[in-house]
Amino acid sequence: MKKIFKLFLRTLQVVFVFLLLFYVVSPLWKSASAFKDTFMTLKPLSLVAGIVILSLVIICYPFLWKFILGSFGYGIKSRTAVISWIYSNIGKYMPGKVWQFIGRTALTKKVKPEITLFTVFLEVAISFSAAVMVFFLRFMVVKNMPILWFIYAAFLFLILLLVQHPKVVSFVLRIFAKLRKQEFCVSSMKLSIKNSVMLFFAYFVLWVFTGFSFWIMIQGSKINVGLLDAVTTYPISWILGYLFLIAPAGLGVREGVLMSLLKGIYPETVASAYSVLTRIALVTSDFLLFFVIWLLNILKWKGEA
Repeated sequence: MKKIFKLFLRTLQVVFVFLLLFYVVSPLWKSASAFKDTFMTLKPLSLVAGIVILSLVIICYPFLWKFILGSFGYGIKSRTAVISWIYSNIGKYMPGKVWQFIGRTALTKKVKPEITLFTVFLEVAISFSAAVMVFFLRFMVVKNMPILWFIYAAFLFLILLLVQHPKVVSFVLRIFAKLRKQEFCVSSMKLSIKNSVMLFFAYFVLWVFTGFSFWIMIQGSKINVGLLDAVTTYPISWILGYLFLIAPAGLGVREGVLMSLLKGIYPETVASAYSVLTRIALVTSDFLLFFVIWLLNILKWKGEA
C-alpha cells in the first residue's frame, strides 16, 4: 500500500507540474507563429549581457551566506563557500527541496550540520523578505494591483522579519541544542539587527539586479516588458515557486505566477515568452556557474576573495 501511495503522489506531482506548464505554454501553441516571431527577435548580444549580469548576481550569494555563517562564529574560506553553495544549488532541480540543504551540509564538513541547516533557512528567510519588499515597489507606482496580493505579501513579510530577529534565532538554536543534546555556543552568535539589515539590503539589491538582467535580455526584441515589471514580478514568483515543494526549482509555478501578473498588462504571447525566457536564463546561469566552479576546482583553484 505504501508503494502504491507513493506512486500516486509522484504521479499527482508530475500531472500538476505539467498542468502548470501547460498554462504557461498554451498561449504559445495558440499563436505559435506570433510567439516564434516574438521570441526570435531576441538579440544575441542582449542575451549574453543579461546572462553575464545574472551569473554575477548568483555568484554573490555564497559570500552572503559566508557572512551569515561568520555571524555564528564559523569562518570558512571563500572557496569552500562558493563550492558548497554553487554545487548544492543544482540540487533544487531535483524533486523536493531537501537535496539543496543536504548538499550544503555535506559540502561544509567543518561546520556543525545544525548550524549549516539553520543558516540556510535564515538565508532563505532574509532573501524572501527582500523579495517581498521588491514586490512592494509595484504598489508605489501601479495603482490597480489587487489588494489581496498586497495583504498576502505584507503578511509574509512580517513573518519573515520575525523569523530573522536575533532573539528568535537564539531561541531556535537553544531548541536545537536540547534536541541534539549538544552544547551550542549561542553567545558566539553575532547576527545583530544591524547585520540583519545589511543582509536585507544586500539581497534587495541582488533581486533588483536579477530583474534588471532579464530586462537587459529582452532589449531590442518584441518582448517589450517594462523595467519596473521585470524587476518587481520575478521575486514574488520565485518565492511561490520555492514554497511549492513538489515542483523542482519551482517549475511551472514560477512561470504561472509571472503569467498571472503580466498577462493583464501585456499581450499573452509576450507574457508567456518572457516567463519561458526567465526559466531558460536561470537554468543556463546555474549550470554555467556549476561547470565553471567545477573546472576551477579541478584545476586546484586557490583564489580567495
